[in-house]
Amino acid sequence: MAQTIGVEALRDLSKARRRHFVEKMDLVNAIYKAYMVGAALLVGGSLLVGLVQSAPLGSVVQRQVVNVGPSFLGLSIGLAMLFGLRSGSRGGPLALQGADVRMILLSGVPRSHFLRSKAVSQVRSTIPPALLIGGLVGGITHRALGVSTVRLVAEGALVAVVGVLSFFGGGYIASGLRINKWIASLLGSIVVIWSCLDVYYGTSFFPGTWLGKLFLSQSYIFLAALTVLSVVILFALGLYFISGLSLEMLEHRARLVGTLRFAATMRDIRTVILLRRQLSGEKSRGGRSWLSSFSLGHGLTAQVCKRSLESLIRWPIERLLRFLVLAVAAGLSARIMWSGSFVPLAIVVGALYIAATDLLEPLSQLADRPDAISGIGVSMSKVESRLLVVPAIGMVIFVVIGTLATVPFAGFALSVHVGLISVIPIAAASTTGAAVGVLRKQRSASTSALMPEVVAMTSVIIELLPFVIVASGLIAMVDAYDLHVLNTSLIDATAISAASFSLIFPLAAWTWIRRRNELSLSNG
Repeated sequence: MAQTIGVEALRDLSKARRRHFVEKMDLVNAIYKAYMVGAALLVGGSLLVGLVQSAPLGSVVQRQVVNVGPSFLGLSIGLAMLFGLRSGSRGGPLALQGADVRMILLSGVPRSHFLRSKAVSQVRSTIPPALLIGGLVGGITHRALGVSTVRLVAEGALVAVVGVLSFFGGGYIASGLRINKWIASLLGSIVVIWSCLDVYYGTSFFPGTWLGKLFLSQSYIFLAALTVLSVVILFALGLYFISGLSLEMLEHRARLVGTLRFAATMRDIRTVILLRRQLSGEKSRGGRSWLSSFSLGHGLTAQVCKRSLESLIRWPIERLLRFLVLAVAAGLSARIMWSGSFVPLAIVVGALYIAATDLLEPLSQLADRPDAISGIGVSMSKVESRLLVVPAIGMVIFVVIGTLATVPFAGFALSVHVGLISVIPIAAASTTGAAVGVLRKQRSASTSALMPEVVAMTSVIIELLPFVIVASGLIAMVDAYDLHVLNTSLIDATAISAASFSLIFPLAAWTWIRRRNELSLSNG
């Protein structure tokens, strides 16, 4: 009887929350948000359709889409499973409010009923955008392959829903069974490696590849149906086991997720990265490092570089593995760009930016606490500029790892040649671009006299500027590939000019870092 009353109280509380949300909702603001989302989808879809239409029907690119696309769709589902398992091992993907954890889960209300209702609500709110994105991809694929639009839109939406259920199903199982994060990572890695074998060998042994075959070539219908059924069963098992969630992990996650959402709303990427580290439980290695007993010199540059190296030595193993995975992902995405498609550009730029931000952790700490060097008699600009030395070397290693990852797909000679051409521009651009993102500040007082449209446009440009600087380092790589397609003998003759041109943005960013304090004083 008490449990029945508790369930009814939960329903009444949920209805009251929805009613309060509707009453407090600003209709004009909601319409504006819907307008902005619709405009972004329209512009993004138009750009993707334009990229696809640039390749005529029957071209080599379209044949590659049909032959290689299913295995890459399978890889995306495998990655969704990996991310779900890792999120579940850290207490996610379910994120509750702190009051729900303390008041409801510690009361006499059945925990399983409340958690399952919240999980279903979370998935229900995720499925509509997944259907929209999957349908958009299906429509774009229709323009490329010239087959039935309705079928591709429906099957694209189905693939997106399967990816969503794979993520949440794996996450709920890992969190409910309280699987260790290393075991969860191992299980997810096995699934991803399984899907990667289909990508490398061109086979169709991974269930996600069967679903991709249904989407792109209308084959493997029975096996694709089995894949969908297996994912539905996986999600049902996740709902069954979710009641075993750790309350301590839920409360810890509730404290951080609210702050993370606010930082994401404010587009503070560095804070989002730091909060993600706390969510994943990353802890830097403590104690005295082996580098402390060595002396690199007594000058400012030597001391600053030693500080940066000590920060890298204390990296946890999770961050090191993420660095390697980002390098491989950036290299493979760049390989797809060499084939003439600029769609993976966002993946390459994002991986470079995140890796460089991790390497620039000492600079981030200095930006948060500028008074830490106020008593040593050295200007802030000198220390900041020298804190870029070790991260730039680290990004050189990052680019080399990404280059080696493309060797099985592009051949040793081409990969190494293009990698050597672009290693310095990409490393310099990613380091300085991430540094600009760390050091830039929001300035609202000086723009208060401008029109709101101008202020908004200026803010967007300032927020995109770090990513533009990172992307500028890829000019040499793209130019080198174009020259390779036209005439191999032209590569060495024009590589220096292409690399020199791509270094303009990093040099300008480095100059701003050196002079930004003087510029702020003169403008103030």
